[in-house]
Amino acid sequence: MRKTKNAIIKRITAFGLAAAMVFGGNTAFTAISHAEEQNNDEYTYLYAQLNWAEYWEAENVYLEDGKSLTDSCEDQDTHGETDKGAFDAVSRATTNHGLHRGSFQCAATLYCDNGESYKLAYWAEDGKSFYTTDGTKISYAKGVLTLADGTITNLQHYEVSGIKYVPVAVKTSDLDSFKQEYQVVENGGTLRGGYSENNLKAYTAVAEVTKDTNGLKVAEKNEDGTFSFGKRQTGTDSGLKDTGLAKAVKTQESVSEKVGSYGEFIRVDVNNAEDAADGEGYGPLGSKLQAVEWTYYGTDSTYSTPVRVFGTKFAADNWMHKAMGIQLGLTESYRAAIPNDMDGSGYWKVTLYALGYEDTEYKVQVTADQIKLAEKEKTDDVSGLQALVDQAEALQQDKYTEQSWDALQAELQEAKDELAKTEHYKANVDEACAHLKDAIEALEEKEVPAPSESAAPTPSDSAAPAPSNSAVPTPSNSTAPAGSATPAPSNSAAPAGSATPAPSGSAVPAGSVATTVGKVTSVKAASKKKQTAVISWKKAKGADRYEVQYSLKKNMKKAKSKLVSKTSVTITKLKKSKKYYVRVRAISNSGSKKTYGKWSAVSTVKIKK
Repeated sequence: MRKTKNAIIKRITAFGLAAAMVFGGNTAFTAISHAEEQNNDEYTYLYAQLNWAEYWEAENVYLEDGKSLTDSCEDQDTHGETDKGAFDAVSRATTNHGLHRGSFQCAATLYCDNGESYKLAYWAEDGKSFYTTDGTKISYAKGVLTLADGTITNLQHYEVSGIKYVPVAVKTSDLDSFKQEYQVVENGGTLRGGYSENNLKAYTAVAEVTKDTNGLKVAEKNEDGTFSFGKRQTGTDSGLKDTGLAKAVKTQESVSEKVGSYGEFIRVDVNNAEDAADGEGYGPLGSKLQAVEWTYYGTDSTYSTPVRVFGTKFAADNWMHKAMGIQLGLTESYRAAIPNDMDGSGYWKVTLYALGYEDTEYKVQVTADQIKLAEKEKTDDVSGLQALVDQAEALQQDKYTEQSWDALQAELQEAKDELAKTEHYKANVDEACAHLKDAIEALEEKEVPAPSESAAPTPSDSAAPAPSNSAVPTPSNSTAPAGSATPAPSNSAAPAGSATPAPSGSAVPAGSVATTVGKVTSVKAASKKKQTAVISWKKAKGADRYEVQYSLKKNMKKAKSKLVSKTSVTITKLKKSKKYYVRVRAISNSGSKKTYGKWSAVSTVKIKK
């Protein structure tokens, strides 16, 4: 019966609507044909790398009249990039760190001065080298590539051309020719992307695409041998083995006032919600982000009748930051423009498409002053940016972790690049200031482990011997009875045979009196000024100075530290409206050695806006 039905379907496909009527009268034969073929495994399911034009072709998104999906625009944006075209390649993302972030989900090709090009597949976990699509490993540092044979070449430019992993259904009979045209990962193969950087995490997954995978596109072979791709489907499967369809959690969106830094006329930022824990918030979603669709409804508060729908290119319109969230924009281009009789204010829906995720929607209301149409405000004032650059260059590398220091250097280089320009746009300067300031604040000091008692050397006879009570004379104005424990007065010379101070954290020789380091108590934290907290506590026994730790995490993960000699400290440049966790411990100095007291109980403070 099934074979008979398939034969009928194939005849319907061949002879068209008239034949469909003869064999059953169903005018929707195309949909039936697709469904039956998929159900009968006449389709193979896999991931394919598609360019922007192929991805958006069937999605009914805006394109300027008279332009094709792949048209480029020669007009430069405020960053000197030519990304105002249609759905052609992207060149905007920076070489310092943008190339890394674009590789989470995007296909990138690097063009170098040795005349060669390298197709980037994914980054190593540390972000210092990448693998090409043929498996070659290449080291990379700020535009300098060290090849497998040790030779060095410099990056000239690169292009981000599309999405690495789009779930696709292709007729099995067309599979071989499809694989000749497209980079694919078949079911059971490995998907990789990105490198870990604060909230953004590298991922590795196993492909398992089905007819129910969310975002699935059906590939159709054209008469000339090329392929076209249908409209993306809403599905219930993740497309990842042993993994359910994920949902974005603990995120919050806001219409940004910092619009225009990348030539966009509207911007929506997605950040962590107040109660987001590690592994929640925008980070997992951003690491899997593939594409963004914007729908403009004008004054329709019911979100029922779209005025215009826009598709975006990653890195030209959408951006990810390691600590500042997902920054979504619409760039003035062939692919995005507000109707002439409207100003862009009103109601918008922003839909995020991400690997292994259900579609994530944010509905926002935008005011006219949050739209920046064709305005490019120039400025000569770069003093604030220069001050931040000077501050960053004065820092000492050996005090901070390698990862946080490398992140700072990436932002510092971009700030220097901005300063080197002959003309400056205010939005670009502001953006560079924000990123560099964030990187400075995100620096993590290296942990100095507290010495353990077992590791401390034990005084021996060759060093200062541990005297007995009867053998230790106690210098004083009067003669102390034998066996007394009167401590030697300060500034007096210790007689031979007296106790030498023990190394920090070690056991103190018998007969001496140790200075113990007390636990800090009565820690108070308050925020009376914007982005500022004042921390105070009671003086601890034996303390020469104090270490203050503060973190956004209750477990003090990724805590920052300050060393002070007083019993209070003012911490600035904190994140407004955020809750910080604070603890303090005392430190006693003994030459080059230190003895650490116990940490205080953790206190909290809500930072003032």
